Amino acid sequence: MRVTVKICGLTNEADARAASAEGVDYMGFVFFPASRRCLGIPAPAWIRALEGPPKVGVFRDQDQATVQRVREDAALDLVQLHGTEPAAMCEALGGRTRVIKAISVDRAVDWGRVAEYASVARVLFDTASESGGGTGTPFDWRLLAGAPTGLEFWLAGGLTPENVAAAVTEVRPAGVDVATGVEAALGRKDRAKIRRFIAAVRNVRMFEEGRVKSSE
Repeated sequence: MRVTVKICGLTNEADARAASAEGVDYMGFVFFPASRRCLGIPAPAWIRALEGPPKVGVFRDQDQATVQRVREDAALDLVQLHGTEPAAMCEALGGRTRVIKAISVDRAVDWGRVAEYASVARVLFDTASESGGGTGTPFDWRLLAGAPTGLEFWLAGGLTPENVAAAVTEVRPAGVDVATGVEAALGRKDRAKIRRFIAAVRNVRMFEEGRVKSSE
């Protein structure tokens, strides 16, 4: 299975174009004020003009009308909700084809709550944060061992070029999401780190495919 890669917290056009050129699958832009990477509303015009991978707008506890307006103005392909937004809002915004719902993980996972969201959104597990922003710290991946069979989810929280291969191998996510782990400074991405991060994810897949073929 091909693991998708999302680079989040992009704050300028140059970094977004660099991420696209390196082969990222999704580009993420933050629109909630508590984040230090917030781009503000209305969204900068350069986001709408960007071509390439799907664009994801990240929100937290903002009203549905605001999310819809920003999505339209910035020509976003998906929205990612990081707060207490109800499942009904995810469904109203387009369901699984257009919505990612972040589930904060601290000491345990409420699988009943996860199932509620999984029917109307793509699920992303992230390290719990009071601000809803990136922490740069991973949670205990062993907490995901109880995931229901067949649940596809994305993983975020403290991922870096150095640990993402281990995360993919242990957790088997459908996708990975990174912001802090590929930065040179707050809000400024390091292209070499992006390249190494993507390569680490792709190399796990190549290794697994090679191992399967060699055992046949």
